[in-house]
Amino acid sequence: MATKKTNTTGTKTPVAEAVKTEAVKAAAEVKADAAKAVKAVEKFAEKTVEKVAEKAPAKKPVAKKPAPAAKNPAAKKAAPAKKEVKKTAPEQPDKFALADMVRAKFAKKDVTKVNEKIAIEIKAYGDKEYYIYILIDDGKVTVEPWGYIDNDVHIDMPIDDVVAVVNGKYDFVAKALSGDFYAIGSVTKLLKAYEALIK
Repeated sequence: MATKKTNTTGTKTPVAEAVKTEAVKAAAEVKADAAKAVKAVEKFAEKTVEKVAEKAPAKKPVAKKPAPAAKNPAAKKAAPAKKEVKKTAPEQPDKFALADMVRAKFAKKDVTKVNEKIAIEIKAYGDKEYYIYILIDDGKVTVEPWGYIDNDVHIDMPIDDVVAVVNGKYDFVAKALSGDFYAIGSVTKLLKAYEALIK
């Protein structure tokens, strides 16, 4: 059996030199393998990114937000936007307000030439339905916010038209001839009331 001699002088033995050479070669091979592995991983990552990019939808360009008013001097000079005002139909008066309007219109009329009693009942309709009666008697005009069963003339008319009559914006004769309102009763008394109160 051969025994190894130990080198005590510090010089390199052929065995130690061979081991060192083998270790250097092995380290070089490991280093080369590691570099190949890194390159393989990088290629795989690039291919994966390309595939994901192909499948992902195209991103839309993001619109730039305008600068805040403090930073944008042009924004301060711009005219303020006008608020849109919604036009709503004027609210229809209730029966008491409507009667008051009719009373104010006709109470001062001179009806002394009317030598007979004339009772007119008006059914005003719209959002709601009201009755008003107008009584010409003894040279006076009385207007009340309720119906009058013993009437000479009954008229059906929209509330808005009653308001138009009061405001002088209603051609009573033309509307009567065209049938825009319904009237039943004494036409003669209706014409006399028209002459005294409206004309």
